[in-house]
Amino acid sequence: MRSLNSSINPIRAKSAEGNNSAVTLGVFATTLIVLFTMAYSSLFELASYTGWVAFIWMTAVPAQIIFGLHMHFANPKALADLPQPKKGLAYTALTLVMMLVGGAYLYLMPGGMTPPGPFLIMATIITVVAIFWLVGAWQCWPFTLMTRDPFKQGLLVFVAAYSLGYALYQLCFDFSFMAGSPVYIETLDPKGAFGAWLTLAFSVTTVAVMMVMSLFEFWPCTKFSTAQPGLGIAVTLLDLTISAGLFWLAVFYIGMDPVDFMVRVPVSVIFGIFLVTNMMQFQLFSQLQQPIRGVALLGTTLILAYCMQLLYRGAIPYVVRTPLHAGAPTYEVELWVATALLGITFPVINLVSGYFAFWPLKRGE
Repeated sequence: MRSLNSSINPIRAKSAEGNNSAVTLGVFATTLIVLFTMAYSSLFELASYTGWVAFIWMTAVPAQIIFGLHMHFANPKALADLPQPKKGLAYTALTLVMMLVGGAYLYLMPGGMTPPGPFLIMATIITVVAIFWLVGAWQCWPFTLMTRDPFKQGLLVFVAAYSLGYALYQLCFDFSFMAGSPVYIETLDPKGAFGAWLTLAFSVTTVAVMMVMSLFEFWPCTKFSTAQPGLGIAVTLLDLTISAGLFWLAVFYIGMDPVDFMVRVPVSVIFGIFLVTNMMQFQLFSQLQQPIRGVALLGTTLILAYCMQLLYRGAIPYVVRTPLHAGAPTYEVELWVATALLGITFPVINLVSGYFAFWPLKRGE
């Protein structure tokens, strides 16, 4: 079954020794990545970091999702057969081309302002949300019906993600609450159906829920269907139901600020899942059967998610040049943490674990 699950659980550990080796390497590599992220982040002022830096790095994610979660770095064949580091460099070069195309589209269509403001950044994020849905829940259907070539499927999904992201941005995002602020430009405001922060927070929540479902290999949706479009329908219905309930409970019942909720819960959970899967070479708890493995992975994810967001928040006084303020209306702390976790560290994780397969820390790939 080619899905988000097939990337999270592509192989099973052959031995406890192999399992321990993968986890040890994952912990070491994660430590290096976090240190790199902190050092890299210290180079920028907040405006640049959450603007141009975030925008450029996030435009890499759609290509990374296609190459990693859909193609598993097995297509195109000419690139997949290269040894490391040539393989990683070749995929990186192709990713840069796709970044230029996607970035130019985003800048010219929904949110072209210099420096990048909330319009462009949110349009970019909703495109990433779209690619997760198309690849994760729908397994690139219906594009799999148009061609059997995974690379061509990926290109079609790439175009579809930007189209879907643009449509969602225009229909759902309303920035009128920012009227009067220096970053508000009325001509760029799509004036959609919902407040921009609410829409963004809920959208990211749906991705987090989808990834949690993948830890359980999309049970119980697979009881309904293991083929598309049946599986996609089941995953979509269950995901939106859980996401809506969680979002209502946290934001409307408990009263959490939607941006604070987004960073503390879905953003941190997504980051934690990629630590326990990609960075552990998909070997963590691989000897366990479902649903026990899913429970173990989720428990570990929640612990890491909590610890990592605390770590990144705690690092702010040592990394950022000026004091940051938490909460509305600027959300400086929240935006810095979200950018550091998913805007910067997440793409680096994909480069290290997927593109270069832990080279040079791990040889022979």
